[in-house]
Amino acid sequence: MILIKSVRFKEELQSIVLFIAHDNPNRALDFFDTLISKIENIPLNPYSHRKRDASKDIYTRELIFKGYTIPYYIDTEKNKIIILGIFNQNEWEN
Repeated sequence: MILIKSVRFKEELQSIVLFIAHDNPNRALDFFDTLISKIENIPLNPYSHRKRDASKDIYTRELIFKGYTIPYYIDTEKNKIIILGIFNQNEWEN
């Protein structure tokens, strides 16, 4: 499956990494590298993460990483996975 990171995800991730970097640049880089590695492994087993509570759709899933939620959509017709965004405790609006 093809993995696509949405513009929204990229912007939200950049904001989070910059926030962490203000305190500790090395921790920000480690956070980014580890998260991207986990995201890149999603196509190996896309259904291994939990279904999104706000959705009854089995194709919308969530990767949880260090308190952050990364929702993604499995598009079986187009054989791709779309990373929709990233959020922490705040409510994410799709």
